[in-house]
Amino acid sequence: MPISFSGLASGLDTSAIINSLLGVERIPRTRLEQQNNALTSKGRIVDQLSSALSALKTAADNLSSAGEFLSYSGSVSDDSVAKITTTGDSVPGVYQVEVSAIARAQRTYSTTFADANAGLSASAQTLSLTIDGTVTDIAVPANSTLRDVATAINASGAAASAGVMFDGTQYRLQVVGRNTGADNAITFTDTGLGLSLDTPANTVQVASDAALTVDGFPVTSASNLLDGILPGTTLELKDETTGPIEVEIKPDPSGVKAKLQSFVDAYNTVAKLITAQSGVGKGTETLSGDSTVRTIEQGLSRLISSPIPGLVGTGGSTLQLADLGIQTQRDGTLTLDAEDLDGKLAADFAQAAAYFAGDGTNDGMSGLLGDLVEGYTNSVDGLLTTRKKGLTDTIAGNTDKLEDMDLYLARFEESLKAQYAALEQTMSQLQGQQSYLAQFLNS
Repeated sequence: MPISFSGLASGLDTSAIINSLLGVERIPRTRLEQQNNALTSKGRIVDQLSSALSALKTAADNLSSAGEFLSYSGSVSDDSVAKITTTGDSVPGVYQVEVSAIARAQRTYSTTFADANAGLSASAQTLSLTIDGTVTDIAVPANSTLRDVATAINASGAAASAGVMFDGTQYRLQVVGRNTGADNAITFTDTGLGLSLDTPANTVQVASDAALTVDGFPVTSASNLLDGILPGTTLELKDETTGPIEVEIKPDPSGVKAKLQSFVDAYNTVAKLITAQSGVGKGTETLSGDSTVRTIEQGLSRLISSPIPGLVGTGGSTLQLADLGIQTQRDGTLTLDAEDLDGKLAADFAQAAAYFAGDGTNDGMSGLLGDLVEGYTNSVDGLLTTRKKGLTDTIAGNTDKLEDMDLYLARFEESLKAQYAALEQTMSQLQGQQSYLAQFLNS
């Protein structure tokens, strides 16, 4: 290694000189590093924009059919009898429902035993359960207890649960079907356990179907959860009635409003992110002036503010989101005017879905926006994907250059140290010779 005398001979601050020279040589490296930092920041913004656009597409997809766009509310005049769940495919109306029987699962008890822990049989036996055509044979080892049998039933995979009941003096094995409906009745075969589960009197509740009428039409169901008896609606039976009850389904504008507000919020997230990239004082770490951002901004704005292609309303009028109360603000965000929306829904609740869902021939806003966003975010050739790749490639190229610069700077520093070390040695030698000559001349 070269020896540095730190200016002892020359009187120069060689370390400061070397650092200054290195500082000048590092300027291009510093600029390149700053560029990479800015490019990395741009890449993060591209990722945020991609994520926000994907969320917007999801919000639009959630409105892509009449069933998803529309909302209905349901009520039952006696909520102790039934519970109603509606969807956007429900049909409004007031329905007369009368429930004569709810669906039940079988419940059977064995004969009584004085001790739940006593062996039932000195030899191995088999207990068979037949449920809806499926036979489950349960091996019961010798000297198994009532509790052992309950455990074996629960572990058998049969559609039944078992336990031991104690009435204060005696024990019974209880077997309960897991599913309601007449088809899920349980039959028992006992080879010698003495449980008497096959005795009719020991079945205190038979498996049975629900029976009801809807607007006078008879309906039966193996389950108390009736899906589709009323279009797009689920009715959960809880009890029988002594007369007809009313089930009412009606439009729910507040539900539609909530769905549209979610769409507006998702759009505004994108709009605000775009706006944040432009304006006075935006640095190189933003996407200020980026053509990709301008393209996205213009595409979204044009789609949102224009009539929806091919869709016409009453009298041939064009349809656009402004009809639903969705207005574009000066800053590019959207607002939802509740009064305008309520008026449109009151005029034609079902037809309002066409704005997003389309009319069966022409796409609505959901389909159009989904296609537009896909062009921006597609993982292969989307506009933002291509932009991100360009940023990543530039960063990688700059990183290679930085590594080369680091090698150059290391060599340059060593060269400077060697030169100044040589200078100091030369100066030291000259000073020695000068001192010798001075002594010689003075002698």
